Amino acid sequence: MVDFGVGLAPVEPLKKVTWLARKAEELGYNYFVHADQRFNGERDVFVTLTADALNTEKILLGPCVSDPYSRIPGMLATAIGSLDEVSGGRALLTLGAGGVGFKQLNLEREHPNTALREALVIVKGLLRGEEVTFSGKMFKVTRAKMNFECRKDIPVYIASRSPMNLELAGELADGCLLATYASPEQLEYAIARVEKGAKRGGRSLGDVKLIAWVYTSVSDESAKAISNVRPFVTQALINTSPEMYSTIFKGLKQEIVPFLLKCREACDMKAAHEDRRYLTDEVIRRFSVAGTPEECIEKVTEIARVGVGTIWIRPFSAPYSELEHEKVIVPFAKQVMSKV
Repeated sequence: MVDFGVGLAPVEPLKKVTWLARKAEELGYNYFVHADQRFNGERDVFVTLTADALNTEKILLGPCVSDPYSRIPGMLATAIGSLDEVSGGRALLTLGAGGVGFKQLNLEREHPNTALREALVIVKGLLRGEEVTFSGKMFKVTRAKMNFECRKDIPVYIASRSPMNLELAGELADGCLLATYASPEQLEYAIARVEKGAKRGGRSLGDVKLIAWVYTSVSDESAKAISNVRPFVTQALINTSPEMYSTIFKGLKQEIVPFLLKCREACDMKAAHEDRRYLTDEVIRRFSVAGTPEECIEKVTEIARVGVGTIWIRPFSAPYSELEHEKVIVPFAKQVMSKV
């Protein structure tokens, strides 16, 4: 049995976003999460999630993802504890390395694996109601305590494509978002890294909730759905650690690797998006759940078959657009979710 969630950047008016939250709940999605980003039209994630909480009853809510650079761990714990209270126990937190808006804020994404590790320790300690004193490489807290009643088992997940952070999720987090991996080869590799971390932490893979975080579009025209997700998949591939390329492109033309490295070094998203010699529809399809309803059902079934029981879709209804998410959320629920 697969359960589903929706993730989106809250760039539309808050009334529209909260309507989407209610609609997702009505359609049977179990999670509704928002990108915690800045300066591309996004509303503040915790204000938006509070509005969602006040307009829904059952659906689980949280940021996806928040980072420990722009929101320091102590304040993240306070925000999540407050969201859990206002939602009646429906909050979750997903952490990642972040990056959007860092240039404007003059933030440097230094030592991301260390930053995430330290943030996990601090946030989880505070949420358990402990008085936390911690002195790390990136963060320090001294006798910090929430001092208000808080659910002690609020889940904290890590979202990543990075091997080190996938292992960290297995070692310390409650769950792992296998970010933008949508094919068996990619997922099996990511799951193996999570399992390696779990063993290092004295746990088993079963202790870690596995979530596939996939760019999604559904249309009666397969090519249209692929076109809708193409810019976002392309950006994700450029941002993926090059050490992953040999694994995630296994079985495809290896000319993709030097092409992406060149685009990565030049920060040339335009060339990567427009040059279809390497990033073919086949490649884009491999990193997304996009196509006709039947094709999406097949892809979801593949994901579930490798042991991932939860799928969060990032819906796109047009290329380069973060608008009109309902054009994907509704047909996906009715034509895909109901069939798997």
